[in-house]
Amino acid sequence: MLKSYNFEIQVICPGCNTNHPVSSLLADETCENCGKELILNNLIQQSFETGSFTGSFIDRIKIMNGFLTGVFNNQNSSAGLGAVSEFKMMCWSHSADCEECKTPLDESDILDSISNKKPVFCRKCNHPMPVRPADEKIKQFHPKAVAVINDSKGFDHNPKDVDSKSKTIVFSCMTCGAGLKLDNHSQRLSKCSFCDNENYLPDAVWNRLHPYKEPERIYLILDLDESDLKETLDYFFTRNIFTNYLLLGIRNTHFSDFIGAYFASENGVFLSDSVKSWWKILLNSKYERTSKDENINMEIELATGIFKILYIEDVKDVFFSNFRNAYGKLNTELKEFIAGNIIEIPDYIRDLLSKDSAESVRLALEKNKSSEKQITPALKKEKKGFFGKLFG
Repeated sequence: MLKSYNFEIQVICPGCNTNHPVSSLLADETCENCGKELILNNLIQQSFETGSFTGSFIDRIKIMNGFLTGVFNNQNSSAGLGAVSEFKMMCWSHSADCEECKTPLDESDILDSISNKKPVFCRKCNHPMPVRPADEKIKQFHPKAVAVINDSKGFDHNPKDVDSKSKTIVFSCMTCGAGLKLDNHSQRLSKCSFCDNENYLPDAVWNRLHPYKEPERIYLILDLDESDLKETLDYFFTRNIFTNYLLLGIRNTHFSDFIGAYFASENGVFLSDSVKSWWKILLNSKYERTSKDENINMEIELATGIFKILYIEDVKDVFFSNFRNAYGKLNTELKEFIAGNIIEIPDYIRDLLSKDSAESVRLALEKNKSSEKQITPALKKEKKGFFGKLFG
């Protein structure tokens, strides 16, 4: 089943200290402001290993396999002189969406584009997006990657280019006053054809030729099975989070951030095979706490602040709270899926589903005999903690 892991990456150019939006995954680029070559490969891969916690390690494959949302800010003090060392990377799991109308791309169209090495077209607005089949470099980054969508190095219908004539302006030489014709291909230091003196283009002129660009959304397409999703949950909820605070930080924020974004999406929730498998595995999973877990009372104080610790029961509470709050605008397919596939449905959610206007939802709940099981006393006791007050 296909799953998308999405990136928005922005780096600080070491040559001119300006923001540069990255348009291709794991490929070197050239700063549009000063022309410096930007070496990005290792920096992006290392971000998953160290994040903002020096010395911590995290399995980037497990992160990309799960449905998580987070921000990685990194400053690599060991980078060589003049190398890119600072960047901001937003990562999240969602469908691969059309960059024009935000409609999720059809999975069969994605597979067809990969096989035939052509762009994928949005079924709603017919906008083409470049597709880059996974090469050796991408496979090293994630062994189950099959393609990258919206990558500037992919196969495109109309390569993204700007008509230079539309951006031609006239600038007076600061030495002789002659008119210099400039366009978006002009260098920051432009030589006058009359007096041969070089003119350093001021910011107002340069920014007009090179307006600020938002980071591109780049979609890494993975071909996973349910065991990959289960391994991600096991990784985050069975490992000792008190010896790896990066692991703690991701568990505490990236799980709930994805859930919040999922239900708040303007286009409504998406229901691919992979996200349905994720909800089924997550909402039906149970993990035992260690003796140390039981003694820390839901929170831990570090030098950087107090972390509220999310356990699997808390993540489920976050899901069902968002599900309840968004219930009126949810599609029938998601309601029917939850009603028919989740073992322990909270009473307040079961009540909503049993009264749903769609008969298919009510029938799915009725057929799901396992959903009638009551929540265990131990689980009820855990809900009295911090997140129980928020989401109970």
